[in-house]
Amino acid sequence: MSCYRWIISGMVLGWLILLPIPSLGLTMEEEIKLLKARIELLEKKLVEKETGEPVVEERVQYLEREVDRLGYRQYPAQLLETISSVEAGGDLTLIMQRTENNTGRKNKGDLSTSADLNLGLPVGPYGNLFFRADVGQGEGVAKWLPNTFSGPNSDLEFDDARFQWVEAWFGTTYPWPSIYDQRFSFNMGKMDPTAFFDTNRLANTETDQFMADLFVNNLGIDWGGDDNGYGFGSRLAYRFTSIYQKGLTVEGSLGYFDSDGDFSDTFREPFVIAELDINRRYYGLEGNYRLYAWQNNREHSVWKNPDGNGKHNKGFGFSIDQGISSNLALFARYGYQDPQVSQFDQVITLGGRVIGNRWHRAKDHLGFAYGLSRTSKDYKKHSLDVDGYKADKNEHYFELYYRYNLWGEVAITPDIQYVINPGGDGDKDGLWIFGLRLQVNF
Repeated sequence: MSCYRWIISGMVLGWLILLPIPSLGLTMEEEIKLLKARIELLEKKLVEKETGEPVVEERVQYLEREVDRLGYRQYPAQLLETISSVEAGGDLTLIMQRTENNTGRKNKGDLSTSADLNLGLPVGPYGNLFFRADVGQGEGVAKWLPNTFSGPNSDLEFDDARFQWVEAWFGTTYPWPSIYDQRFSFNMGKMDPTAFFDTNRLANTETDQFMADLFVNNLGIDWGGDDNGYGFGSRLAYRFTSIYQKGLTVEGSLGYFDSDGDFSDTFREPFVIAELDINRRYYGLEGNYRLYAWQNNREHSVWKNPDGNGKHNKGFGFSIDQGISSNLALFARYGYQDPQVSQFDQVITLGGRVIGNRWHRAKDHLGFAYGLSRTSKDYKKHSLDVDGYKADKNEHYFELYYRYNLWGEVAITPDIQYVINPGGDGDKDGLWIFGLRLQVNF
């Protein structure tokens, strides 16, 4: 207890002693008890005054850091921790792309569109329900491209004019060690695993950042299929640090998901992942460091013996983003997976983001990235028999975009992608993909 508080308590006690108390026929012992009750009440109010406001302020600051750390893609998943009423929102995305220098194929252009609707509902004091419906049309230019390890348009979830429920899950926190510092969180239902694992503040949302697959999530993670929408999933997380510990947040999480996304063999062939997240600020500049290991228990064909018994795929990796200045931030990802069952066994991506403050466009930003997908030795040996071409090189991928904010929540993004050795094929020339994206959030 601070010296200041003792002084105030002494003044209050002196005032109470001098304050006349109507006898009301009370004995001296009863009057003393009444005085003690008054002192305890006033001390309680004094403590609340000294500590109550900082507690609320710290909680608000923590939630603000969480929303900023996880970014737009994870915003629905984490925002639900704080809602007290129905929350709804969505977005509309239109992407136009065209290929150039497409060896052995004609240069083509095509477009795709998608729309998401999000709905959040509070359940009890700590629980929430989240729903996401998606509609999408168009296959984009992917069908005109040669084999590539990374697709050019990560926004392609479905080619169906009907809305589909792709996510529907329950999330809750546990008020321990206090209602202000709730360290346990749990989610279960029809879930997108990439909304909770392998996140990145600079490279994680295909509607506002990079478009190519390998700059949205780690290609070195075998997430499994999701042609039928996302399947069953669950996540348990624990934050090791208190919200009162400024500048550092450490959290561990475990995920258990349907590896096919079709609610079939969920418990026999799951996808499991464990991740450690570290969020730290250096001189006001935010940094996020995520380490993870995973295993996909579906049976994968082995390149050496595709007709034999299958094998599980497993691996590890990291995802990092770090602020360098108020305008510049950099990111890096690395992933490793079993070379006996994968086309590429190692993936590394590097890049950054520049906010347009220098040219008086604070809502604009420029993104740049490079990615390397290393062709696995076993796939190099058998690619000619399996896919009809010799994959003797590594695939190199570049992407550059500029997000220009038109007004409010409307933005337009010119995008350039360049692929060297697509699909590991050294006989293919470098491939250009030019794109333009219109994004409306509401």
